[in-house]
Amino acid sequence: MEQIEKALAKAREIRMNSGVAMFPQANGFTGSGANGISPDYSETTVLAADPKRLLGERLVAGSPGHPTSHVYGLLRTQVLNRMKEQGLSTLVVTAPQLGCGTSTTAANLAIAIAMDVNQTVLLVDINLRAPSLHERFQFKPGCGIDDYLRGDVQLSDCLVSPGVPRLVILPARLPDHESAETLRSPRMAALARELKSRYPDRIIIYDAPPLLPSSDTLGFLPNADGVLFVARGSTTTKQDIEKSASLLRNTTVIGTLMNAYDAD
Repeated sequence: MEQIEKALAKAREIRMNSGVAMFPQANGFTGSGANGISPDYSETTVLAADPKRLLGERLVAGSPGHPTSHVYGLLRTQVLNRMKEQGLSTLVVTAPQLGCGTSTTAANLAIAIAMDVNQTVLLVDINLRAPSLHERFQFKPGCGIDDYLRGDVQLSDCLVSPGVPRLVILPARLPDHESAETLRSPRMAALARELKSRYPDRIIIYDAPPLLPSSDTLGFLPNADGVLFVARGSTTTKQDIEKSASLLRNTTVIGTLMNAYDAD
């Protein structure tokens, strides 16, 4: 609990004007490959997004000229450094309540990591009650993780490249009204193990629902290595932080991020 509360207090004091900041600072990260990674997407659907429309969705990490894109570069450096130090490869991005900007953060972080030529990223939408990543990246999935978990399709049928090199998205297609049960199911656990073991050097980011309104994320957490906790300065309360910290007491929280954006 103290880890989150102290980080949040410090973030409030020295939050960047550009909207997000992560504390404390971490050392720079050096990529693992000398020549970079050039993935083969021959078995992945490519649905390239319009860069201008991505900016409209606040996905700015892939636009170096944007005034806040550097913030996500900084976030990438700190996240990768901490994950490397602790031997982590899978990360859940969550928040206490709706409106803290988890999907915006998860998507921009995934793009920023993919901009590193030595990294590949899989961005997974596990907000099964209200999936939105496909909308952020401006594509309509033919199938998604929800279809795979029902046994209707192969995993390869669900993967989408949004036109960002080294980034693949596993979207969710339709709202799942039994999402808590789905996320804690043996099939979900098996999928998480498969995603982690198939490409050991790949970073996997899960865009997760908020912690407090439902048990969805809490049920999934045993399948991930760590958590990036997102709070919003104008709405996140001390009570929200305390409740979230209690729920995360047995989880590796790599950092707390203060987000000034309004939307998830």
